[in-house]
Amino acid sequence: MRHLFLPLMCGFLWSACTCNNVVVDPSTPDGSTAGGDGSTAGGASAGGDASGTGGGSVVGGGAAGGVVACGATGQACCAGNVCNAVNAACRNNICSPCGGAGQACCPGRQCGGANLICNGQGAAALCTPCGGAGETCCTAQSCNAGGCCVGNACVTPGATCPNLGGTCTNGSCGQCGGPSQTCCPGGTCTAGGVVCTAGGTNCAACGGANQPCCANATCTAAGTACSGGSCAPCGGPGQACCTGDVCGANTTCRGGQCQQCGGPGQQCCAGATCASGCCDVGGTNACIAAGQQCARGDMCQASGQCGGCGGAGQPCCAGSTCNRATLACMAGTCAPCGGPLQPACGGTMCLGGACNDNGTCIPSGGTGSTGALCVAGAFVMCGGPGQPCCANSTCSGGGCCAGTTCVASGTTCGALLGQCMNGGCSTCGGSGQQCCNGGGNQADFCTGSGLACAQNTCSMGGGPGQPCCPGNACGAGGCCDNNTNRCIAPGMMCSGQTGVCANGGCQNGACGRLGQPACAGDVACTAPFTVEVSGQCVACGGVGQRCCNGRGGDFCGAGAACGNNNQCEACGGAGQLCCLGRFCNGTAACQAGTGRCP
Repeated sequence: MRHLFLPLMCGFLWSACTCNNVVVDPSTPDGSTAGGDGSTAGGASAGGDASGTGGGSVVGGGAAGGVVACGATGQACCAGNVCNAVNAACRNNICSPCGGAGQACCPGRQCGGANLICNGQGAAALCTPCGGAGETCCTAQSCNAGGCCVGNACVTPGATCPNLGGTCTNGSCGQCGGPSQTCCPGGTCTAGGVVCTAGGTNCAACGGANQPCCANATCTAAGTACSGGSCAPCGGPGQACCTGDVCGANTTCRGGQCQQCGGPGQQCCAGATCASGCCDVGGTNACIAAGQQCARGDMCQASGQCGGCGGAGQPCCAGSTCNRATLACMAGTCAPCGGPLQPACGGTMCLGGACNDNGTCIPSGGTGSTGALCVAGAFVMCGGPGQPCCANSTCSGGGCCAGTTCVASGTTCGALLGQCMNGGCSTCGGSGQQCCNGGGNQADFCTGSGLACAQNTCSMGGGPGQPCCPGNACGAGGCCDNNTNRCIAPGMMCSGQTGVCANGGCQNGACGRLGQPACAGDVACTAPFTVEVSGQCVACGGVGQRCCNGRGGDFCGAGAACGNNNQCEACGGAGQLCCLGRFCNGTAACQAGTGRCP
């Protein structure tokens, strides 16, 4: 039996994509809203509020489309989870008020009142009252009215100090813990503004310039920060950032240190400003010179703003042009092209072995408008004995999809798969049977029409509540929820509180599609032929592209198999990887030791 070995697909038709006879609407072929590239527009990193900047930044530049405000209270956070507004902190990607009682701590774990202290860690850190009886000690271990700080809790004057003994008087627990007194047991001091010296004997003043740092590495003198255990000058170039991540003029706080900002190649200063050129807030948050390309593909103008046209998600420039070869002008907006179910770049070019079907890129393994199957950039006939399986692993005349090739009913499926009987191979892959082993790095597969592998059992796939088909595919614009490996119908909720499924993406289509951020948790990328890489959804399954996720292994489109570097390679030919099911072209047998064809 001659095998073509072209990986099965749970079909994609441009005019009507089917998976388990469910129609997929390709009216937005790239799965995006008009012109969207799925990228998250970031803003400037303020690097502190030394300038008193209170407003937001504008992402994308120019007055034209693609402009997104960030950084002000109530707006989205800018790049690096930065908020430009005074007394605002980034929480759940929104700039929210901070520093007040019960509010989130401001940057640098700061709170807005003398009787407030930052308690907790990370996103759970809140400003809570301090200094009163039983409350947390305030900055530099101070307590109200001469109280004592014992175990980070305030003891009122006249009360006995817990675990230490002695009566609290003016911050001292009797014979220890006060200024110039010996340290209490455990090398602790109980008065505010003092710390146990390095020798562990006396309580000495702390927090002032050139004095030891107080508890929790705090300094109380203006213009100082804790560095190497002492309160040193801060805020200047090369110095530690001051409290609240504040730096002086023309510097910004990065990694706890003040760095020069605003010059070409340097980080943008507070408020997304540069001394000249543009702040590339959509990319590296660095200053770029006029005439250079901004991260979104538009150009930095002499006005100090990115041009606002020609980049992903921006209006097309004059002559309906875009600034990148992988962008195409659609309805006046530059949108990604060349990827699975995206428009062909320049009307002709598709990437990763996809086929141009009347201006739309059909991924390798998908079915075009004429019913032919896309294989490595060309459409071929499918479904008959010896031909590649059509969409939905479909073969005509009751045949079986043996790996990737149709065999006639009553004939052998080959490779230990048994006989083709009742639309499935007898050994594995039929409805209710265990999945067939893909071999090597390849995903497990089914041999019957419309079936998908889940929990090592073949059942109908692609419809609402059913397992996702190979290539992350679901019918009718549904979403493949990788957390459950089930298809979510449009309008229904994705798992993990990731919102409603729309046009193949969760959060109403805002995540999980090609070029967009991956959805939260294990929901990941939800559109056909997409996989998560560094938090973004990229094209998968074509030769040279990342392998798609599969069951029991990884999946590649027609004519390809997943190699050891997690990239899809051509398969079936001499010296190439064996295709799905350990098949090779013609009558050659897959070599067990190498997983390659002779």
